[in-house]
Amino acid sequence: MPLDRQATTPLYLQLYQLLKASYDPQKSANQKLWSIRKQAQNLHVSKTTVEQAYDQLIAEGYVYTIPGSGYYFNELQHWPTSPQRAKPAMIAASPVLPVKYDFRYGVTELLTPSWNGWKKSVRAALRQTEEQPAALYPNAQGLLKLRQQLVTFLRQTRGVQCRADQIVITNGPKSGLELLLSLLPAGTVGIENPGYRGLTALAAGYDQQTVRIPVTTVGLDLAVLKRERPQAVYTTPAHQFPLGYGLPIAQRLDLLQWAAEKRCLIIEDDYDSEYRYDAHPLPALQSLATADQVAYLGTFAKGIDPTSRMGYVVLPEQLLARYHQRYQYRSAMVAGLVQQAMVNYFESGAYYRHLSRSRSLNRQKYQLLSKLLSKTTAIQPILTGAGLHLVIRIPKIPQADLMAALQQQSIRIYPLDSNWENMPTPDYYLLGFTALSLAALKVAIPMLVTTCEQLVAQIEKNN
Repeated sequence: MPLDRQATTPLYLQLYQLLKASYDPQKSANQKLWSIRKQAQNLHVSKTTVEQAYDQLIAEGYVYTIPGSGYYFNELQHWPTSPQRAKPAMIAASPVLPVKYDFRYGVTELLTPSWNGWKKSVRAALRQTEEQPAALYPNAQGLLKLRQQLVTFLRQTRGVQCRADQIVITNGPKSGLELLLSLLPAGTVGIENPGYRGLTALAAGYDQQTVRIPVTTVGLDLAVLKRERPQAVYTTPAHQFPLGYGLPIAQRLDLLQWAAEKRCLIIEDDYDSEYRYDAHPLPALQSLATADQVAYLGTFAKGIDPTSRMGYVVLPEQLLARYHQRYQYRSAMVAGLVQQAMVNYFESGAYYRHLSRSRSLNRQKYQLLSKLLSKTTAIQPILTGAGLHLVIRIPKIPQADLMAALQQQSIRIYPLDSNWENMPTPDYYLLGFTALSLAALKVAIPMLVTTCEQLVAQIEKNN
């Protein structure tokens, strides 16, 4: 009966667990245990250790003692046995091999000055927590100071008009969308196609059906939207995800007018509006709304670090009463300490400096990609002058062959199959370029181009 002297579990507890596990209701009833002295000698432990283990077994009813005779297992007729459950079928996940050049979307390069500013803000929040612990217990909507900072930030950068009491701090845009879906009566939600994965399953969890609205080169197809007549529509008008098209002003006004007439809620996801490189960002739909028909989603994840998982939603007036009725007793989605750190980041000006720094760097990356990809006919990029990713089309090359060849070069790009129902051709891919440095992109993009050109040449030769 071995005991592990390197383990953190005390020796007496190890002995107790081993004796309890050895009990067999068919054989152990009234069976005598070794005496304390003999057990201690056999295990090379103190008598106190054995005594503590035996006392625990007596306290729980597994063992009884007869003075002058010793310790015995009780007779337990209904000893519980582990039920024999059928093992669920396991679906083996395909192993994801690491690559040197991963064009994954949603990951950003860490900027040292910005990160240092964020750490300074976090340290300040820790000191503030020590000085006023109760001040960092936000209600369900989040810290008032952070929401007040957002009122100013959104007005200055996106033209959004709102009050602090309309804002809810969330742990990411998905949580903001879930909050909005929970406030809507069961019905139908229009979603963009292509668009974010999993929206249909997410909506179903809130008794909502989805209808897919195609995306054109000027954004959401309003003709199809008006024909389908959903009660709410989820859209990314500033920079459609993933194709990148923007919704022009005429179509924006048309969408807002239709939504006002049909009492349809527009859920505007402004996920990367800070990153426009050839012009000023388009105004938010919310800034143009005059009939309280827009809920606005935003995120800090593209600003500092995606793992912060912090976003916000600006509720329209029509949903405020329903929100307070349903969420008045809920806790905040984001820890008060993290929210206070964000307040400090705002107040010091570090957040604005970070956005300027990040925008400048990502503009250089975007321009580099545009320049390098324009030199080949094997790859057709969709260039919209904005965003943290590109969608490219690589015709003629079967997807499996392309992915295998790129894996050999330690490059990974992402097919859009799962984002696009009834994708017209299986040759659209997403390139998230912000995680890679400029130096890495200068190596990876020529390798991507060369690989595609070689595969195309080989296919044409075989044909």
